[in-house]
Amino acid sequence: MVPGGTDEHMTKPLRIGLVMQGGRDWIGGMEYIRNIILALASLPQETRATFEVSLLADSLTDKNFIKSVQHYLKDVNIVEVDVRSSIFYRIKRVIIAHILTSSFYGWVKILKKNNFDFVYPINSYDNEFRLKNTAAWIYDFQHKYLPEYFTENEIRNRNREFALIAHKAPIVVLSSKSAETDFRKFYPHASCTTKVLPFKIISQPQWYEADSKEIQRKYCLPDKYFIISNQFWQHKNHLTVFYALKLLKDSGIEPVVVCTGHIYDYRRPDYSDLILQTIHTSGLSRQIYLLGLIPKNDQIQLVRRSIALIQPSLFEGWSTVVEDARCLGKPLILSDLPVHREQNPPDSRFFDGKSASSLAPVMADYWESLSPGPHFEQESIAREYNVKEVIEFANSFLQIAQLQKLQTKRTENS
Repeated sequence: MVPGGTDEHMTKPLRIGLVMQGGRDWIGGMEYIRNIILALASLPQETRATFEVSLLADSLTDKNFIKSVQHYLKDVNIVEVDVRSSIFYRIKRVIIAHILTSSFYGWVKILKKNNFDFVYPINSYDNEFRLKNTAAWIYDFQHKYLPEYFTENEIRNRNREFALIAHKAPIVVLSSKSAETDFRKFYPHASCTTKVLPFKIISQPQWYEADSKEIQRKYCLPDKYFIISNQFWQHKNHLTVFYALKLLKDSGIEPVVVCTGHIYDYRRPDYSDLILQTIHTSGLSRQIYLLGLIPKNDQIQLVRRSIALIQPSLFEGWSTVVEDARCLGKPLILSDLPVHREQNPPDSRFFDGKSASSLAPVMADYWESLSPGPHFEQESIAREYNVKEVIEFANSFLQIAQLQKLQTKRTENS
């Protein structure tokens, strides 16, 4: 090779650092990072040779999560977090990225040492250490539309963080066109580049091979049921489903609904009490099963076994459970949100999310016409389509990483 020249075979791989998101109190954030890792790992070998992925986590990160993705990573960088600040840390996890914990300077040291080409997502740009080669991720603007579910302090902090992102982040990634429209509406003078990256769930072979009936029996469930797989945050809107069940019960129809997900809303600690009181005062204790947070593989099998998945949420950035159901070829009943329309999963029915009377007839129709799964033909079609979607998702992510690297080089050379 000529001195000073280049050789494409000697080009260093693109170094990607993924900043861990979420945990027990925000499963969606954790699954978001998992999906990026697995999507990149699904690319052809010749493409995978052009990049390497490191996970930037901390001592509060679920060890089982790290174990499940470690095989696909170059390495895992872990910073110790002061246990005394862990409660604050969990509460603020939707406002600030992990990089702004009490261990901030530990993160700085790791980032400087690794010299990443692309670090994602970095969601705070107000610190003294200016991170290059980064992109932010704004999950949604729920606090703008449903402020009643947030404290004044949370709203103030979110507005501040998002404004900083809008004016200081090189690239802002949004999970839907709906969210991008909101971003441009709320921050019309933002100087950043926006990219829409709808994430896709990477289905696993064991999902389709396991015995869903066995998992149904494990949790002592009846053969026929709907399923809701959401944490019990107020905006996830379980109560509208329960009110619809009451309307149906009064008319002589008694569907069963199974709920998986952590039964706690940190913004309203007494919400779980309201849930339980509603179930029992409405006489629905034999129709509603609350399973709490269960292993992902068990949750998937219960979705397979269900007749349909209900997603009643009053707000979403891009629904993980909708993507789960899409992978499994499962019918859905969805609240009529723009983002749900945008996701547009096959075999879906929509209802007014604030109206139990809108939901009840759809549930009654499905309860009469649908049978328990799994339905192997629908799963096979969905699985084949999922492979194509995941490849598109991974390539789109790489394009954003390459774009940010190129923008940084242009800035350095200008």
